[in-house]
Amino acid sequence: MLAKVLISSLVVLSLASSVAYADESIEDDLSGFDSEEVVEKPSQTDADLAGFGDVEPSEAPVKAVKPKKKEEKSVRISGDLAFKTSVGYKEHKVDGIEYSGINQAQTSLFLKLEAKLSDKWKLKVSGDAFYDAIYDIYSTNNYSNDILDAYKTQLRLDDTYIQGKITSSLDAKIGRQIVVWGKSDSIRITDVINPLDNRTPAMTDIEDLRLSVGMFKFDYYHGAWNFSAMIIPENRIMIEAPARSEFFPVDAVFSVAPNPFLDLQSPTNSLENMQYAFGANGVFSGWDLSFYAADVLDQKWHIDPVDMVRKVSKIQMLGSAINIASGAWLLKSEVAFLDGVKYNSTTDAKSRLDALIGFDYMGIKDTVLSVEVANRHIFDYEAQMSKVVARPDYVDEDEVQTALRATRSFYHDSLNATALLSIFGSSWQNGGFARVWLEYEVATAVALNAGIVEYIDGDKPLMKAIKDNDRIFADITYSF
Repeated sequence: MLAKVLISSLVVLSLASSVAYADESIEDDLSGFDSEEVVEKPSQTDADLAGFGDVEPSEAPVKAVKPKKKEEKSVRISGDLAFKTSVGYKEHKVDGIEYSGINQAQTSLFLKLEAKLSDKWKLKVSGDAFYDAIYDIYSTNNYSNDILDAYKTQLRLDDTYIQGKITSSLDAKIGRQIVVWGKSDSIRITDVINPLDNRTPAMTDIEDLRLSVGMFKFDYYHGAWNFSAMIIPENRIMIEAPARSEFFPVDAVFSVAPNPFLDLQSPTNSLENMQYAFGANGVFSGWDLSFYAADVLDQKWHIDPVDMVRKVSKIQMLGSAINIASGAWLLKSEVAFLDGVKYNSTTDAKSRLDALIGFDYMGIKDTVLSVEVANRHIFDYEAQMSKVVARPDYVDEDEVQTALRATRSFYHDSLNATALLSIFGSSWQNGGFARVWLEYEVATAVALNAGIVEYIDGDKPLMKAIKDNDRIFADITYSF
């Protein structure tokens, strides 16, 4: 069992070498083009736009100083070209289609354009596309149009925004972007801004699953604090596995699954559905503290019993997160109170309290060990929410999730090995997944990623339905 292999990997990695500890540095928001939210006040020098080249140090004045010529705009284009494949090693059929054997042969392209518009403003435009030849190779399979639309081809606009300084303490970022809230690496608690791409769950870390959302974002810096305000007019929701596909076998999950399965309705972009968010993050010596408030779309859908469609409604969230560094330890915690959460089997919306506690241990050379445990408590819980009913939820009053991670670097970080176990239930009874993978820098600008995923059976019907989706995967990427 891969779960046993993963636990063994945690022990082996923890005993692999001697003690060392490395501090991380936090990059300025205007020093590059990263998607993640910045927590430090940017430098008040020309280094704000250092991503386009080094700024020469100022020199002592000479007898005569000629006026400087206006700098030309700088433009940079970069990207990745990748080939991905996977092999299912257990026989399993969904809707009459066998998914074991080679089930992916995807070629993908990611392109990014970055342009320096002025000393204070820059532009980023990025997008990706892919084509999976497996659906033409197995053209005799009766794939639905929804499956082909989700997995065969894609052409998508990703991070696309203009960013700059309004004043020395106030920045603006307008367009499609990603905002990361919270401290956890594996479990979402306060991270409610961006939806996820859930077409192939457990195959990729959360950091690579977030979908960019169009917003107006303003950051104000004062001392150790960064205050962020967001107005989000784009109502983008999660991308899910299509009904009756390998990762969403609805006939095995629901006692009676209509054919076709219920549509997932996207919210309209309207003033009524406008989303708002506010965050405050303070960075201090050895610790940092964040506060969050949001009126945003939920990260899950519910069945509307009147229209008989699946909908995503708005929720309200108040939350906080903290990191404390102590020697080789990094302690972290998050808490979020959510109101307006809707479920399938109840008529009224519920409130929920989500909380997480965890730590990273970096006292072993080139190794990081991480443990995170979260609990989601539903207030005014109703018994039918856990039962097989006409519109089931399959949720408990307290939903526990545990994530164990170990990462070990070799050969001056050219090879990284990671083992991750994510599992649900207070006694791990509800199933989950285990993933072990290697990332290797084959040559300059060429990287290989390969590993194995096992889906762990459990009491939840969805985990029972996908327990045989286990696979070996590999991809090679050329960056330019």
